[in-house]
Amino acid sequence: MNKIKKILVKNIWLKISIFNSSAVFVRIISSWIINKFIAIFIGPEGTSISEQFRNFLQTVQGISTLGTSEGVTRYSAKYQNNKKQLTSFLASTYKIVLITSIVTGIFIIVFSDYFNQILFGERNYSTLIILLGVLLPVFSINVILLAILNGFQKYKKITYINIISNIIAALLSWFLIVNYTITGALLLILITQIINFVATLLLIKAEDFLNFSFSASKSSHYKRLYAYIIMALVSAIIIPLSNILIRNLIFNHYTDDNGIHAGYWDGVKKISGLLLTFVTPIFSLYYYPQLAKIKTNKEFLSELKKFFKQIFPLFFVVIILLYLFRHWATIIFFSKEYIPMEKLFFWQLAGDFIRLISLSIAYLMLARAHIRYYISTEVLFWGVYYLFSYLLLPIYGVKGIVMAYFLTYILYFFVIIILFKKVLFSKKTIFL
Repeated sequence: MNKIKKILVKNIWLKISIFNSSAVFVRIISSWIINKFIAIFIGPEGTSISEQFRNFLQTVQGISTLGTSEGVTRYSAKYQNNKKQLTSFLASTYKIVLITSIVTGIFIIVFSDYFNQILFGERNYSTLIILLGVLLPVFSINVILLAILNGFQKYKKITYINIISNIIAALLSWFLIVNYTITGALLLILITQIINFVATLLLIKAEDFLNFSFSASKSSHYKRLYAYIIMALVSAIIIPLSNILIRNLIFNHYTDDNGIHAGYWDGVKKISGLLLTFVTPIFSLYYYPQLAKIKTNKEFLSELKKFFKQIFPLFFVVIILLYLFRHWATIIFFSKEYIPMEKLFFWQLAGDFIRLISLSIAYLMLARAHIRYYISTEVLFWGVYYLFSYLLLPIYGVKGIVMAYFLTYILYFFVIIILFKKVLFSKKTIFL
């Protein structure tokens, strides 16, 4: 027992992984239940429409928070032991996020019919879009609260919040999807966000960072967040927007299938996303805050080495197993109706493999606020991804989309290596 404790103390990656495994397990079960209900009672069409709405939510949430979450994480970690600076910084953050989220919410409400046309065509879900606009300030503040917890590295509380939200969402899914089909699936996305916010408030009510005054805000903090605002806004807008545009390419290519092929693409992405849930929390809860603190390339390489020794081998094994059992994964997570999705697994998982390697290096751009690198690589990646999808879809069908995903990440990987070659290969000490 003592040996195990010593291993956990030395291996922070493993410690977080073990603790987070409960949250990952609950999320997988919750996603399985929700996806199963959608598969049985709606079908692939429901998967594609619900993901379209989820991507829209991600876009407007990114705009309403001005993408400040990464910057909030960094400066919360930095000012954690300086109460005056922390209070002033957080007051500034809350103020700007409240203003932008209210303005964005009003804009969504006013143009709800226009957004409905872009997202859903002839289907009418304007009421849900309006509801999203009303609730947006609540969702946005929750993003900031979670970013603060992340900066304080209170991963236990974040894990508890995720577990509570996923359990309640799974319990509600049966009632909403069975009784209201697609409308219920879309409503569930909004309700899950509300549950997450309530769970966050319950678990942070004793935290000092809730005690603040807007009068303590300072313009200097906005300048500190500027680089993160620009970088995160690019991601917050371009990533979900690109998914919407690519999904629309599939809709237009398969004009008479009611979104079934787009549902196959979203289905394989969902299973792939569950795979990444084992790694993503470790990046956000430990890796990113650590990179925000490092000062030299040697420290960075040390953290990178830990990743490849402790996490990467496990991820590789899981990828191989998922590919070998893709048939059963499809049936278990969805239904036999999704079996044509199996032909998409190879390229999707190969892309995920290259993606993880690339992100282990690319996270340095976020942590050190390399704004030019970040914007350039994000725009390049998603622009090339859309271009490859546009070119390959007519030739290979929906499989061309996942082929485009893999090819784009190959290109992204080489770009990242070139950008950080000095950090990775220099024998001298380079101050970051």
